[in-house]
Amino acid sequence: MKAKKLSELLEFRKERTKEALKLAQYGFWEEAEEINRQIVELLSGDHIAHSRLADSLMRQGRELEAAEHYQVATGLEKAKNDRNKKAVKLAMQSSWKDAAEVNEIFIEDCCWDMEAFNRLGKALMELGKNKKAAEAFRCALVISPNSAIASKNLARLEKVSSVKNGSPVKVGVSARTFIEESGKTEVTKLVNIPRGTDLSYLVAGHSVDLVLSEKGIRVKDELSSEIGSLEPKIGIRLHRLIKGGNRYEASITSVLKDAVSLIIHETYRDPTQATTRSFSSKADGLPTIPNGSIGYSINDAGKLADLKDWSSDDTESGDEEVFSPMIPRLISGDSSINEEDY
Repeated sequence: MKAKKLSELLEFRKERTKEALKLAQYGFWEEAEEINRQIVELLSGDHIAHSRLADSLMRQGRELEAAEHYQVATGLEKAKNDRNKKAVKLAMQSSWKDAAEVNEIFIEDCCWDMEAFNRLGKALMELGKNKKAAEAFRCALVISPNSAIASKNLARLEKVSSVKNGSPVKVGVSARTFIEESGKTEVTKLVNIPRGTDLSYLVAGHSVDLVLSEKGIRVKDELSSEIGSLEPKIGIRLHRLIKGGNRYEASITSVLKDAVSLIIHETYRDPTQATTRSFSSKADGLPTIPNGSIGYSINDAGKLADLKDWSSDDTESGDEEVFSPMIPRLISGDSSINEEDY
């Protein structure tokens, strides 16, 4: 659905709903019935309009007709909740094709649902359908102009618009790996963020490249733009271990106005370093990443926390935009910075 068409539908629904409510307030039930019928004729999935229509019929003594619309309203509401749960579950499983299809069906019945458009945008983005993803996020902004999720992801897509449509945002393994192998995981904040760098396009849960520098490790986004470095204590240690054959992956966990946090995971330990831990802290001491950042807790012993609703647009940036955490491949100095690991 295009944002312009959605805007027209929402304006129609808004104005007709206000009119129906006002008529009901003054007891003009026949007129209220007519307005609500206009709404459900165009927006058949509007269970609230069906319920109002049933109310107006009941007030006119037309119990059987009212009962039919009450039943329709109940069925539509249940279907909406079921599809919502299914869409979230598919996203947790990274079944993006199925997730996109479910959300598209959801939107056909509930085009005013911002959550569905944000979920659809995420699924399409993962499938490499960047133009369609951008349109989905624009639709979410039509519904709620203050949607931080939609705004940030749209900015991200515009930032990478030079990337050919059809190339999905680079992703890696899921956060489940981080939970199950928490002893090989560390959370840290970036340092030496270039002055004047606009971080608003970065999205928690997406990949970054770890690139060996002279002694430490620099961090770059998918466009090879440097966004900072690992703090020296971790950077120097990992630099040495990578030179020794270890491999690591990293992903953004949160983004603030002038701060970025990462989660780093050891994916391979060279036999020559078999007894050397990647991170000095014990797994128990690892900080817990807020559910709003990745949807899971590192210290939950493998039990997944509930996936945060993608549409929960909190005011804190970096606290709400994560749909599904994905971790990138570490790129060493002699690897191609443009190599993508899907």
